[in-house]
Amino acid sequence: MHILSECLYTIKHDIEQQQFPGQQENMSNSKRTSARSAAKQVAVLDAAAAVFAQYGFRRTTMNDIAQAAGISRPALYLMFDNKEHLFHELSAYRINLALQATEAVLAKSGNVTEQFIEALMVFEKTYTEPVANSPHGEELTDVNMNLAADVMIKGHANLVAVLARLLTEAEKSDAVSFDNVSMTAKAFVELLLASIKGIKKKATSVSEYRNHTRQAAQIFLSSITQAP
Repeated sequence: MHILSECLYTIKHDIEQQQFPGQQENMSNSKRTSARSAAKQVAVLDAAAAVFAQYGFRRTTMNDIAQAAGISRPALYLMFDNKEHLFHELSAYRINLALQATEAVLAKSGNVTEQFIEALMVFEKTYTEPVANSPHGEELTDVNMNLAADVMIKGHANLVAVLARLLTEAEKSDAVSFDNVSMTAKAFVELLLASIKGIKKKATSVSEYRNHTRQAAQIFLSSITQAP
């Protein structure tokens, strides 16, 4: 039966090669073209992030972004309908980067408190701090809420989910316990992130924001990791 299967596979492969000799090559070329297109778009988004950080949203033009990305203005408009569309895609790109970085931290083994705090700080460093470091941070934050609210809502939900998953798994191994706080892992993470949002508004510098965020996370986590 094994030999018969191999024969049938070989015959099928030969027939496909005879009927569609260029199909595999076309698919390979299509993948390469798609990869190049995606890489070019990422390069444009990275350039746009730097321009927005330097000039703010209102002062930035599509021509500014095209020049920074090293492409023509018409080429930029082939990628994005307008500045608002570009900003929306930039927000989605940055939050996806932050979530990937967070997942990478959580994929490691280690102490649950250290993992949680490191994952949280990596997310904030990747998604929040580039805006906070800009002299136009307040404007960019407002624009983000207006133009990319859907991205922020989805990103927040995904962040809650991955952090709650870490705590849920830790609870199974008795590394944490929610008995004293009477809430689910999801509710716990949501309350912590709401607290950090308040810290973000009051912080006068990135270093202050980092320190207070870390302290808040440690206080919260101590309530579920300390022995009763």
